[in-house]
Amino acid sequence: MRPKSSRSAVRLALAALVAGAAVAGCSTSGSTTPTTVSSAPPASPARAADLVTRSHGESGLIVYGNTPAAAMKPLLDAFTKAYPWIKPAYSQLSDSQVFSKYQSEHAQSARSADLLISESIPQFLQGRQNGLFANVVPQGMDKFPAFTDQGQGVYVMSPEPVLVTWNTKLVPGAESPTSYASLAAKVKADPSHNPLVSYSPNNPLGYEAVYGLTHILGADTVYRQLDTFGPHTKTFDEGLDGLQHLVQGGASVGWLSSGLAQGVVPQYKGLIKYGYMSDATPLVPRLIAQTSGAASPASAQLFLDFVFSERGQQVMCAAGMEASMNGFKPATGCTADLIDLAKHVPAAKTYLVPVSQDVVDQQKSITDHWNKALGR
Repeated sequence: MRPKSSRSAVRLALAALVAGAAVAGCSTSGSTTPTTVSSAPPASPARAADLVTRSHGESGLIVYGNTPAAAMKPLLDAFTKAYPWIKPAYSQLSDSQVFSKYQSEHAQSARSADLLISESIPQFLQGRQNGLFANVVPQGMDKFPAFTDQGQGVYVMSPEPVLVTWNTKLVPGAESPTSYASLAAKVKADPSHNPLVSYSPNNPLGYEAVYGLTHILGADTVYRQLDTFGPHTKTFDEGLDGLQHLVQGGASVGWLSSGLAQGVVPQYKGLIKYGYMSDATPLVPRLIAQTSGAASPASAQLFLDFVFSERGQQVMCAAGMEASMNGFKPATGCTADLIDLAKHVPAAKTYLVPVSQDVVDQQKSITDHWNKALGR
């Protein structure tokens, strides 16, 4: 059964995670329209022993994704350690390239990706409609929130919270931002001393984050805040570029940062810090799917199994990709997990952006307003 409200689903999931129990059942409250899922039931999870046997006859594993290669490397290395005969090759691409490259190569019967990773919900919706994904089920889905399975072979690899980041030299600890409301008031009161940075509206994470904000705070409130932030915001399509701009003093606050900053910020040795906005924290899903044309389907399924295993979740948490396993307990002290998130943000103030047509339908109106606020 799939949740009809992402906010309610995440609220239930966070409560269950804190209690160390699995999410039981689906909420029906809220206005988000769920994506239609095929009535054809997916296959049962394949036996690991069978996948291992079959993978020995396959040639490597190819993954296309928008995730920075540095964040993926620990996960790929850990997977290789578990299955040393499988040699993964990862290509970091833009969200649109992830899909266009696979489709172009597959149409020519060329060796292409076995797995696709992206945050572009429109691309996944189109890919699902075009039959790009294999309807396979990873092992261990009973250990994850119900929203992890988005239907027809599409899974939430990591439900990553939208963060706030700040330059510690420009923003003293006592003045670090804790809510969008307080940040808007601060910018209004002293705009010249509060230069900002964020993702671009053209970036899927950027747009989906603001879409999520409208579902928590309401569109009118978010549009007023965009009007306040816009004239003082420099945007970047790449999150690392935005963080670098922040470190160099080009901005004091990054009001819209990727959850991956949890793994990156420590590398800046205290020059920047990150936190959560307590009045609204959207969760942008990093999605993963096995391609229907995978040349190494067994290896791809083993990777999916690894992602949703205890070991995989530990590696992802340490790399800054949000771990979402029920009852997750970090072994390394990492904090990129939903249980830690629940300590900082009330469940009612979180919202998982759904793999839904509504995300596509609202894109023009939201980005038009955002671009206008930016003076474009």
